[in-house]
Amino acid sequence: MAESPQSPESLAEEDLPPKKGGMDPAECSGSNLEKLLESKWEELEKDALDLLQKLIRIDTQNFGDEGTEIQAVSLLEGVFKDAGIPYEVVEPRPGRGNIVARLSAAEGKDSSGESKKKGPLLLNSHLDTVKAPREGWKEVGWAHDPFGGDIDEEDGCLYGRGAVDMKNMAAMAVSILCFVKRSGIALERDLVFAGVADEERGDSAYGIKHLVEHRPELVQCDVVLSEVGGFSYFLDGKEGFLVQIAEKGNTKLKITAHGSGGHGSFYHKDNPIANIGEVAHRLSNNKLPLRVVPANQVTIDSMSSVLPFPKSMVMRRLLSPSFSSFIVNRILPSDQREPLSAILSNTANPVTIGGGEQFNQVPTSAWVGVDCRVLPGCTSQDVIQDVKQLLGPSRFQPSTTDEGAGTGETDTTALQPELTIQVLSERPGCCQDMSTPECVEVLDVIRSVVAKRAEGAPIVTNMIPGGTDLLYYSKLPAKPVCLGFSPVRLPPELNFSKLFHGTNERIPVDGFKWGTRVLTEVTLELCGAKLAED
Repeated sequence: MAESPQSPESLAEEDLPPKKGGMDPAECSGSNLEKLLESKWEELEKDALDLLQKLIRIDTQNFGDEGTEIQAVSLLEGVFKDAGIPYEVVEPRPGRGNIVARLSAAEGKDSSGESKKKGPLLLNSHLDTVKAPREGWKEVGWAHDPFGGDIDEEDGCLYGRGAVDMKNMAAMAVSILCFVKRSGIALERDLVFAGVADEERGDSAYGIKHLVEHRPELVQCDVVLSEVGGFSYFLDGKEGFLVQIAEKGNTKLKITAHGSGGHGSFYHKDNPIANIGEVAHRLSNNKLPLRVVPANQVTIDSMSSVLPFPKSMVMRRLLSPSFSSFIVNRILPSDQREPLSAILSNTANPVTIGGGEQFNQVPTSAWVGVDCRVLPGCTSQDVIQDVKQLLGPSRFQPSTTDEGAGTGETDTTALQPELTIQVLSERPGCCQDMSTPECVEVLDVIRSVVAKRAEGAPIVTNMIPGGTDLLYYSKLPAKPVCLGFSPVRLPPELNFSKLFHGTNERIPVDGFKWGTRVLTEVTLELCGAKLAED
């Protein structure tokens, strides 16, 4: 493991040369801080946009064990060096780089001598991306080079892999740290940025999982903001902004169909190829049963609260076994049908398949790999129960046969169940407890800033059907508040979920600048740099 010598422990801010152009920290409160922000918004937005373009132009596709996040880390290392911000680089495997930078708060004491310093606020961004074509990108539908960082003059969007997932968060967060440093703004808690590797593989083995398990002191915090949230979401034509409070887990299953096998010239009623095809078809065309858990209860309640009656009542009925399917299939708008359906139950999608080795032989087995997304609070056994109920529980039980009757012999091969099921891997979901004072405080700050910057628009707390690095942050001993909030404002016609991992991934430049302001204000508020009342 390679680590840079400039760690937060070995390089204190007071050892660094002073930066020009800042304000006296004593002056950076109330109206003075607000005046500073108003005079520096354009500069901050330009810095963040330039950095995002540079990050997109660095290819950090995740290829499993191999990756090149260290190239993005090197870029950020230069930014932090120029700004005089302490940082540390951790590289668990060559190429798989992570960088953690920290602005330290003053260590004030209360009347009893106890520290008044709050636990750190950490802004997280993974630096790897899913795949995109280096060549021939026009032929597969990209309007701009996925690694060009180009701004389209017609639609005003910045195109490129990582534009919303999630190099935008890295660019905003790093620019905010640099702004705070050069402006001499005093903080009541440490402000930390973590640019991590390997999120897109799913297990974050060389990224935040490694840091939590081997270098937890670098990322220990009381609050962490990451993906997936902060973006515009339109309900009943009205704009709101999602804040992620929960995410589903992931269980990978292997379902195997068994049969007697034999020569390809004969028909076989127990042909495993046919049976596993039927399994895949049934899983693809049927939903698993409704399961009500705190995470989807919070999501539906939050969405209902911003809808007028009777639409609010209809939304709440999504959690009713009697009405849920009808509402999903017949009432919900098409753009809400799949996202909401995915959080109402565990899901099981066939993703890989195999069986048979030659054309003249019916195999004795065939299998399908199933990607299951599991609700927080549910286990792999719960989703297996759901799958068995859909496919038919008796098919997983040993069968009997009349062959050998009266001879005293038993055909042992016939006792094999038609289907067997195996857990290949599992990753739990997580759900933030929204009742804690710490979480209430963070949500109140986000709600206030979003309403100020988006004409009174509400926030909607929600669960996402996928997984993020927040799972690993939730395992830290301090049990930090873990929220998805990487703000960007989108027009109604731009579907955020389709931008993730998709062709023509892009971010509206104006929406990115809006997000930079919002994240800056949320960060300063949570770190104790209060803005003046209007």
